[in-house]
Amino acid sequence: MSKRTKATVDRSVANPQREDGHVDIANEVVESLAKIHLSGYESRVLWAIFRKTYGWHKKEDWITNTQIAKMTDIAESHISRTIKILIDRKIVTKNGKKLSFQKDYEKWGNLPKLVTPEKLPIQDKELPKMVSEVTKNGKKNIPKLVYTKETKETTTKETIQKKGDIFIKTWKDFKDMRRKKNKPMTGRAEELIINELNKLTNDEKTQIAILNQSIMNSWQGVFPLKERFNNKDGDDESQPKYIPKTKLTPEQIEKNKVKITEALEKLKNKFDIPIKAKGG
Repeated sequence: MSKRTKATVDRSVANPQREDGHVDIANEVVESLAKIHLSGYESRVLWAIFRKTYGWHKKEDWITNTQIAKMTDIAESHISRTIKILIDRKIVTKNGKKLSFQKDYEKWGNLPKLVTPEKLPIQDKELPKMVSEVTKNGKKNIPKLVYTKETKETTTKETIQKKGDIFIKTWKDFKDMRRKKNKPMTGRAEELIINELNKLTNDEKTQIAILNQSIMNSWQGVFPLKERFNNKDGDDESQPKYIPKTKLTPEQIEKNKVKITEALEKLKNKFDIPIKAKGG
């Protein structure tokens, strides 16, 4: 097969060729690198150094932060700090302004001070079960309740289901009232109402009375009881009811007309009030 040249390489797709340039790294070094922990920044900066040295068959070279930033897509402000870490760990050496890779892996340092495998950044290690993040002082556990939309709604439903039948019925009436007012409650709204009820009182009968008070007044929220609602019996008969409006049937309308006419006749006869004819 004829020797390929750069001119014959199709650049429309990724097609790297060894003859276009390569980095010679001993297998022993590669195996050692596979065993050492490097952060994302450290790994990318190290490969940039490989490219600028071994990629040009050099042991060291004067590599600027700007060059490394361009090669790695890391902000230039982070390059100096990352190089310093690599130098402190003796993975990279600096001679004046020139950088080089320390191939004697026996000299490589472990993780920096105060960093252990248990305290690695989240992006560099899979977290143990029930650990949400890693801090300087150690692992931080997940809170007892992780508030997602699903857990909020489930928790609220479980709270309501633990109540008595009268409370559950009254709660349903309250939700129906809100829905009929075109103000249906979201899961978050239900959670807030339940929390507010618990702040007002822990007594379930009083909570029922508070809900009935809101139903009777078509209130969207819950508020401390007024005197006429301050009945803690919790029985259906003793609590105000929300009575939804219903549409009258034609028969009911006719009956009402008859009753109104009869009432007007009585008023006319009793007080001699002239009744004006319709349209007169």
